[in-house]
Amino acid sequence: MEQVILRKTFEKLEVEELYQILDLRSKVFIMEQTCLYQDIDGLDRMSIHYMLKKDGLLVSYLRLMPPGLRFLEHTLSRIVVDPTHRHQGYATKLIKKAMQDIKGLPIRISGQAYLKDYYESLGFSIVKGTYLEDGIPHYEMFTKNE
Repeated sequence: MEQVILRKTFEKLEVEELYQILDLRSKVFIMEQTCLYQDIDGLDRMSIHYMLKKDGLLVSYLRLMPPGLRFLEHTLSRIVVDPTHRHQGYATKLIKKAMQDIKGLPIRISGQAYLKDYYESLGFSIVKGTYLEDGIPHYEMFTKNE
């Protein structure tokens, strides 16, 4: 079973990749979490997209937004794992890869509150929260990413 991590700008995404990304995000964020919000927010065009594929199938995804788009620092967002592939470390691999790619530059996230301990294990600390974002409790978290 081959695993590969891809890093692409929006312009370099293939149509099938974009379809799989939007399908996975909608499957988890809208259907599973019953959160009715506009997932296509216009920020994908300016972000770097990280995909972990297993045997050609997208199993985990995140986007890295540049400073100034959401926060003053880089931002990791839309971190997601296909429900059938959870608890295998896929999101952690993507997060660590994105963090390594911008090593030394600070990162701020808006992380779902139930994942607080997970994000803390990756070096993030709470700077604000809890607050509701799209009806779900979140913490604003930060790391120097050293």
